[in-house]
Amino acid sequence: MLAVLLLPEFSELEAALFLEAARRLGLPAYTVAKGRKGTPALAGSVWTPTYAFPAAPPPKALLIPAARRPERMARDPAYLDFLSALWEGLEAVFLGYNAHLFLAEAGRLPSPVAAGGEVAERLEALGYRVEEVPWGRSGKVYASQGGMALLGALSDWVGKAVDLGVWT
Repeated sequence: MLAVLLLPEFSELEAALFLEAARRLGLPAYTVAKGRKGTPALAGSVWTPTYAFPAAPPPKALLIPAARRPERMARDPAYLDFLSALWEGLEAVFLGYNAHLFLAEAGRLPSPVAAGGEVAERLEALGYRVEEVPWGRSGKVYASQGGMALLGALSDWVGKAVDLGVWT
């Protein structure tokens, strides 16, 4: 089972891409957020998560899509408790464009880490060793430059290509 963590003002593109890839791979997936009310996304849509933190079943993998200022959510005890409760049981954690900042603030981002652009600069300033590649794995964490790079990371984890049809 795969979970997509909806931080406030998350990237719809990354969340939808990951959910569609999971569907095509035949992997059950769901969205989860702090509460069950609608969660605003970056492009203006509002998503109602499948589960709130206390009710979410334990996933094997977690996607944290990009979000506006993701590091501030890692200062919220509810997000930290949710991440702590899942962490040991997770096989993989996938990071969207800037979700690295959430995991860094939570004290769980490994180094080296794949990132690009301004995210790479911010991580380097925090002392992380950054590799400017589309995605990379360190332990259970698949860091990426976001967007379509998430598909390569997911493909690596499942051991087969993700076929989205129109893009292949």
